[in-house]
Amino acid sequence: MMRKILYIVMIIVAQFQLVSCERDFDIKIQSNKPMLIVEGYINNEMKEYNYVVLSRSQDYYSTTLENLPVYGAKVTVTEGTLQPDNSIAWDEDNAVILRERNIATINISSRTISNGIYFDERLITDTSNALLGKPGKYYLLKIEVDGNIYTAVTYLPVPVNLDRLSSENHFIDADKNEERAMITLHYKDPDSLGNAQLVYSRSDDNRNNFGWGGLRSGRFINATDDLINGQYLNVVVSADFAIKEKVDYYLVSVERSVYNFWNSFNKAKDNAGPFSTPVMLDNTITGDDVIGCFSGFSLSGKTIVVK
Repeated sequence: MMRKILYIVMIIVAQFQLVSCERDFDIKIQSNKPMLIVEGYINNEMKEYNYVVLSRSQDYYSTTLENLPVYGAKVTVTEGTLQPDNSIAWDEDNAVILRERNIATINISSRTISNGIYFDERLITDTSNALLGKPGKYYLLKIEVDGNIYTAVTYLPVPVNLDRLSSENHFIDADKNEERAMITLHYKDPDSLGNAQLVYSRSDDNRNNFGWGGLRSGRFINATDDLINGQYLNVVVSADFAIKEKVDYYLVSVERSVYNFWNSFNKAKDNAGPFSTPVMLDNTITGDDVIGCFSGFSLSGKTIVVK
């Protein structure tokens, strides 16, 4: 929001520099309607990482720079199976209700999480039966809040197997006065076209963080695999790590719509300067005044101690 205001100020300054006489400018900024922001995940490995975060954006005149969490929504996730006629049969009788509650004092897998998150309460009461995605299945997210209904469908593809990790490209970090290395991911691209992957990692500097946003996501594999289809790949990730540091890597297989959202999100995040080309997020949520993504993540993970 501050960047938006800065842009406006810079434009006003430029206008004053381009005119040769004094003029009075009456500039009116239209107040934007707050939007519902949805960040939802379903994955096949980590039950505590299946959750939905709801918040509302603020307009230009808001005195806060943070989005407001949304409380009291009804949130459900329903599993579905693709039928021969390409329709999806939803198992509505077993829809999972995600509940929002004050969980600041609850520690999940040694990671403390903040308020304003909707999750399957069985994580606490019946962990073995808590929500977990299955590759090959579809998932329907339904949100009811303030009299409005929002929906999204995501698919969990078969995960691409991450064969192994290796530490390479060693160097001396002069600032830290230590030896460091980069990690290479080794895996085979499937023979079918259209595969897309994301890469997430956890190491010493973010091990106590919670959520997908708390992990490092430094590299997004190219969404188009036409040139590498069926080939064995050795992908060097840009992040570097200290010798003897323990690093967890996740190769995350996603459908194209999920990849497109996160690709557009990162472009928007990195889009700097008042005259940069605007970037539109590839929204996957259906409803009025809403933006976000319901991300189906199929994981294959490996751990390495850097040598």
